[in-house]
Amino acid sequence: MTHRGLGLDMGATATLVQSAMQLAEALPLGTIERETRRHAIVQILERVPLPVGVLTTGSTLPQMTNAAWRRHFAKLPAALLERVRTIEETGLDQSVELDPEAGLRPAHYAAYLRVLRGCLGASTGTVVICSDVTEQVIARTLNIAPGTLVWGGPLGESIDYRNDAFDAYVGEECDWDASVHRSDRASCRSALERATQYGEETHLEARLRRRNGDHRWHRLQFVPVVDKGRWYGTAFDIHDAHSLAHERSELVTNARVSREDAESANRLKDEFIAVVSHELRAPVTTMLLWEKVLRDQHDPAVRAQALDAIRQSALAQSRLVGDLLDVSRAASGKLHVDLRPLVLSDVISAALSAALPAALGRRISLAQTGPRPRWIVGDMARLRQVLDNLLGNAIKFTEPGGSVTISTLTLSRDVVIHIEDTGRGIPEDLLERIFEPFHQTEDVLTRRHSGLGLGLAISRQLVQLHGGTLTAASPGVGRGSTLTIRLPLSHRQRTREPSPNVPPTSLVARRVLVIDDDTRVRDALLLLLQRAGAVVDTASSAAQGRERLEAASPELMICDIAMPGEDGYSFIRTLRASGCKIPAIALTAHAMEVDATRALAAGFDVHLAKPVHFERLVKTIRSLISTTRS
Repeated sequence: MTHRGLGLDMGATATLVQSAMQLAEALPLGTIERETRRHAIVQILERVPLPVGVLTTGSTLPQMTNAAWRRHFAKLPAALLERVRTIEETGLDQSVELDPEAGLRPAHYAAYLRVLRGCLGASTGTVVICSDVTEQVIARTLNIAPGTLVWGGPLGESIDYRNDAFDAYVGEECDWDASVHRSDRASCRSALERATQYGEETHLEARLRRRNGDHRWHRLQFVPVVDKGRWYGTAFDIHDAHSLAHERSELVTNARVSREDAESANRLKDEFIAVVSHELRAPVTTMLLWEKVLRDQHDPAVRAQALDAIRQSALAQSRLVGDLLDVSRAASGKLHVDLRPLVLSDVISAALSAALPAALGRRISLAQTGPRPRWIVGDMARLRQVLDNLLGNAIKFTEPGGSVTISTLTLSRDVVIHIEDTGRGIPEDLLERIFEPFHQTEDVLTRRHSGLGLGLAISRQLVQLHGGTLTAASPGVGRGSTLTIRLPLSHRQRTREPSPNVPPTSLVARRVLVIDDDTRVRDALLLLLQRAGAVVDTASSAAQGRERLEAASPELMICDIAMPGEDGYSFIRTLRASGCKIPAIALTAHAMEVDATRALAAGFDVHLAKPVHFERLVKTIRSLISTTRS
């Protein structure tokens, strides 16, 4: 039997003690007196870190003990005394686990007993070696993972036990209740009460404070061990796996006060999943149906209609995925804007032009009034996203024959943009809720309008990142609504950059290598880049990409990330390690912030998420090649 913590073999320790005693007893009395012998043996025992006790035959109390024994045992445990009697009768070594009495502070020991024999082989006593296995026994009882924090106490009383992991995490001076985030304490106390008073094992998630002051999410459980008269609390760190979906579930869990609340939360989750499933499947169905039409259709008008339907469906699906990613970034504080001086009127004009076809299709008049706003500091792409969302909603919720007006007002320090419609209006109790993520004002199955209910939530986040505000107002149902954006003005102006002589979509004679295991993506990029004038080579794997790099000497490389055999991260790292400095674009469906960071760290120059606008891809290619040449 080996002590895990110290790596000591109990049998070897017992043999050492027995040998020392035999050596001391073998010395003649003229050389060493009996008490001196005893002192020598005790000195040997004191150097053993495990509790050691030595009993003479027929004794019920140990005659010699070391300091470790005296710290752990005030008297010989009854279970141990029974084994001492057995070993004296049989002469066989014994092992036993010693458990504390019910309700007492847990102190479990593994004990090993060996017969002590004199020079002639006769039994002279018993040596007992003990090892504290309290943490291992409790971990086995609770069936917990290594590293789990554990604390506990008698039923109905405060704690009297903490494992080493708990003390190392929260600090020896900190009580478990004080280590819980104040927002989570009530739910933790309620869970402990259910466990100790009603014998109910409870589970929840809460934040615990580390010694350095940081709070991290843990999965907690409170377990009553009734036959031992005790309760235990455990906590396992799940902070790094705490995704957006988990945070939403946590909000519901912490707010839950009854079974009805939980059922309501599950119903909302199911409805949201149903909406997401519908919104993602609908454009896919459209694309597949029109693709079938295209296969046997030669009428140019019908083919044009099919291509337009497929394009619009693909764009709709791309927007849905983009909205989900933006909500995730906003929840984790990673939604960013690239603030630069720009003319706001240009952004408004572009948004109106983009919204005009949808307005005409629904026979809705679209108008602009007020002075043209001056310069602001903003992110042109993100402000377009906001205006596209607001104008799109206004058109979608306005009946045919109605109107949507965008008006501007320039104040001393701010510019105000009103988007007013004559649509169905917003009830007063929903004026703030419409900015909540996933909020839907219609029934999942009977609603007339598509969408996930994310546009307004994302728009408000983006406006706030610009230092502005986004609010809603409505006289009531059926009387229209007004969305108001307020942005700070910038008094800096800049000279407009002259348009380059070369068209932005031109890649004449540029040598580009495309590496992607998806044949459809690879072939489409090949045709589009060739149409832009590029000389294009392709590869379906990292290994093939290395061969084409040597054979074709491209000026730039576009590479997927997820590929069989070797992924894009490994591929670019080995290229950079070999000294290859070719500009490289990571074009991938892995579109989270962490994916972009990982791609750039591996060695890519730019990270672009699929689906990418082809014009943006061409502009990025031109910029990278131009930068490398200069």
